[in-house]
Amino acid sequence: MDEMDYRILELLRENSREKNMEIARKLNVSEGTIRKRILNMVDSGIIQKFTVETAISIEGIVLIKLDSRRASATIKLLKNIYRDVYEFSGRIDVAVRIIKSTIDELNMEVDKIREISGVINTDTMVRLK
Repeated sequence: MDEMDYRILELLRENSREKNMEIARKLNVSEGTIRKRILNMVDSGIIQKFTVETAISIEGIVLIKLDSRRASATIKLLKNIYRDVYEFSGRIDVAVRIIKSTIDELNMEVDKIREISGVINTDTMVRLK
C-alpha cells in the first residue's frame, strides 16, 4: 500500500458509494487507476467488504443465561435464528447481537428470545451511537 491507496481508502470510508470517476477527479488520476487499485485492495484482503451504515439503527447485545440441561439445544436453535451468536463460559452462557431500526423492534426480539425453552434470564445492552 502506498499513499494513493490510503487516500482512496479514506474517501471510501467517508462515502463507500463514491463513484470511481469522482475519486479519480479528487486525486487527479484516471478512473482506471482508481478501479485497478480498489480491485487490488479487494483481492489482497485490505478491503474486506463494502457495507451500509444507516443513521437509524439500534444495536443490542443480549446476554443469556441458559438452563444447563437444555443449553446445547438452545444454543443450536439460537444459531439457526441469529447470525451473531457467541458462546461463553461463566455467569453468561450466550450473547446474541441484534440490529433493529427501533428500540421497540429490539425489545420485541428480546421478548422472542425470552420465550425460547431453556432461556433462564436475559440482560440487554444497547449500543449508543
